[in-house]
Amino acid sequence: MEFTRKKSVREARDAEDIRRRMLNWPDCYYREREPQVRKALLDEADAEGLTKEENRIRRKLYERRYPSKGPTKDSFLKAWLDVRFLKERDSGLFKGPNPKKLMKVLDEIGFDELGEDRVYRGILYQEVYHLGLLYASLCQEDKGYSSIIFGIGTLSEDKLAGKIGAEFRDIAIEIPKKFNLEDSKYSLWTDALTDAYCDMFPDFERSFRSEE
Repeated sequence: MEFTRKKSVREARDAEDIRRRMLNWPDCYYREREPQVRKALLDEADAEGLTKEENRIRRKLYERRYPSKGPTKDSFLKAWLDVRFLKERDSGLFKGPNPKKLMKVLDEIGFDELGEDRVYRGILYQEVYHLGLLYASLCQEDKGYSSIIFGIGTLSEDKLAGKIGAEFRDIAIEIPKKFNLEDSKYSLWTDALTDAYCDMFPDFERSFRSEE
């Protein structure tokens, strides 16, 4: 599955382009990687009166994900890194992992409001799924990530997909299991990231899911 190629913000925010992309709302919102363009798409959807109730949730999650008024920071990408750090930090010999630490990371990106509301659940799922697509795309574009050693040589497409898959398995599956959260509301994190990886690399879906 392809993820929208990186464009300059000016190119992607052209008013005519934004209006044209409304024909594919809300899919266009979840195929776009640039925060400013996502904001423009959301604003246009509101202006056209599209999916008003859902957009209230999208905007709330947008504000959580991109809270900075300066250079845009992605709190969902930060959560990915924080989850990975938890694995390393909470691996001491004399203490077990504290579920509250992982819950805190995920609550900060919207899991604190996750209850029985199916609409909220669906939109949070889409946002975490978007994170998965974005992270996989960034890994593919990073020459350092795809190099074999010391920046020399490049991994084959299959080996790169396997390397990315190993990281997804850790972040999406193994760490929630380690923190005993795999059967809780936080399983949405696992489901969304697993689906994102499998949709990005369909040839690896069977092997990835077989190791869940």
